[in-house]
Amino acid sequence: MSARFVDQEVTQQLPAALQSWLRLERYHLHKPDIFFDTARDPCFDVRYLPLNSRPFLLPCYWVPRRHLFVVARGESDEQFSLGVAARNCDEILFPIHPTALDRYRDFLSDVGARDVSLEVRLWAVPTSSIRTLLVWPDGQADRARFVKTSLLARIVGERPVSRMRVARAIGFAQIIEAASGTLPENLHFIAETGGFSPRHGLDAGAIVRPVPQEIFSGQTHVAPLFSLIGGEGEHVPLLLRMLQKTAEPPLQFVDDMLCASFASVWVETALRHGLILEAHAQDLLLGLSADGMPTGHWYYRDFEGLQVDWRLRRACGHPPPDDLPHAWVWRETYDTLGHRYCDFVWYKWRTSLQHYLHHVLNEIEISLRRWHERGLIDGPDIQPGELTLRFSRHLFDAVAGHFDVAAGPRYNINGALNRFLASVFELRKTWLRLRSG
Repeated sequence: MSARFVDQEVTQQLPAALQSWLRLERYHLHKPDIFFDTARDPCFDVRYLPLNSRPFLLPCYWVPRRHLFVVARGESDEQFSLGVAARNCDEILFPIHPTALDRYRDFLSDVGARDVSLEVRLWAVPTSSIRTLLVWPDGQADRARFVKTSLLARIVGERPVSRMRVARAIGFAQIIEAASGTLPENLHFIAETGGFSPRHGLDAGAIVRPVPQEIFSGQTHVAPLFSLIGGEGEHVPLLLRMLQKTAEPPLQFVDDMLCASFASVWVETALRHGLILEAHAQDLLLGLSADGMPTGHWYYRDFEGLQVDWRLRRACGHPPPDDLPHAWVWRETYDTLGHRYCDFVWYKWRTSLQHYLHHVLNEIEISLRRWHERGLIDGPDIQPGELTLRFSRHLFDAVAGHFDVAAGPRYNINGALNRFLASVFELRKTWLRLRSG
């Protein structure tokens, strides 16, 4: 297996902004020991963890299309090719995570799959999610794509890209594309373009996600939120570098960047468009200028965790398209993530805001206090709950503005989230009643 890995220099084929993004994904992880608990899976090859891995050759096979459930945006299968020319349109290039290859042996043999390594080398580098890889043909960095593979390992709880997950991701991408031009101008979606899974045997396929052109060109850079406080040694946390460049007090800088800005985005997407983001530190990314400072733009990736308020969208004149894939299993594919209460819109809101309050703002506040104690940043002491309180105030103002009502008492919703959600749900219910009347 060791021969599969190469030196880091192969990543020099990639554009600078994409290299920068990968460094943040791999070396600025926050609390990686919690997310990558190798004790759960002692047999997992830790060389494939993002913080350890060098670029490696990705196993890929040409599989006859008739053996796959395939969903694509548009008519072309070009997004599946990863820059490798197919013999004919009846084949799909099937990437497999190296740690899962043995699980696919029988399937590959049964369908007469052909190993693409006889034609071209496909390099892969893991992102923070382990199973999502940046993949490109040797010498063709302009064909780079993100590919979410099926990771069949206990370290992540056996997370296959099932037929239903393929349909969900591409179906939501279709809805986002239809809403283009009406969503917040500072929110950008990194949408999946296609996916597939075997029709028989393992229900474990892959999803392809292109790299935005503005990142390829270097027009903008992006940073996952965890990279703001992740990293050590030579990999200085991104937020600490930002604070060393700005004259703004730390709390005000973070308030502007993460509290006021995201409160507006959340209300606009959830309460005007019925799109509820999985607002944790991996799926949300900040847009950055060339000097590494925030531009006020947000990027969102991984549509598997996106949720929808379908009733609100219908009331706004946006019923679901008739041609969504896998729509015959509507509830399981598009209306729930399978958790308790997950069918209810208030719980979808709760999941989204809990991620942001606990896994983003709380963790950043802890880091700010530690940096302040060590003398790495100045300004007044940061009180516990300060960031979530500031975010709450902005959220109350945004909700009041959206529903055109007077702002009530503005408390810290962290610890009183159900109270806040109940008040917003009543406003939504009144709005829907007026809309239907």
